[in-house]
Amino acid sequence: MDVRFPVLVLAAMALAAQAGTVTQTSTVRGVTVAATAGNLSAEATVWDFAVVLDSRDRELPDDVVANAVLVDASGHQQKAILWEGAPLEGRHRAGVLKFIAVTPRPDWVELRITRPGEDRPRRFSWLLPGRLVAWR
Repeated sequence: MDVRFPVLVLAAMALAAQAGTVTQTSTVRGVTVAATAGNLSAEATVWDFAVVLDSRDRELPDDVVANAVLVDASGHQQKAILWEGAPLEGRHRAGVLKFIAVTPRPDWVELRITRPGEDRPRRFSWLLPGRLVAWR
């Protein structure tokens, strides 16, 4: 794995922590998915989320771009446009998932990541007015 991607993800998480953003995690059948909102400002044209997938005992061939959507307060779904991170292999993967910014800017967004073999998508939500706050 290219060492730059974990460093970029850690840097994005550090910046998000300074901005008051919370990293959310979901563990199902031994696979943990963590998501941290990056730049979701009103001025941004692209929104990003740091995403980490981790398993102790199985490969994670998830196509994150194909299986992630951003849902706004009106229920509109938007597909991801880019994954900058680890390729479709390994037990520990990290990267930044990108979406075209939702306009008009909603009060909250929910990132949904569907994993192969799981009945329901993993869900991570953030309130957007003012500072970013995780919401479950």
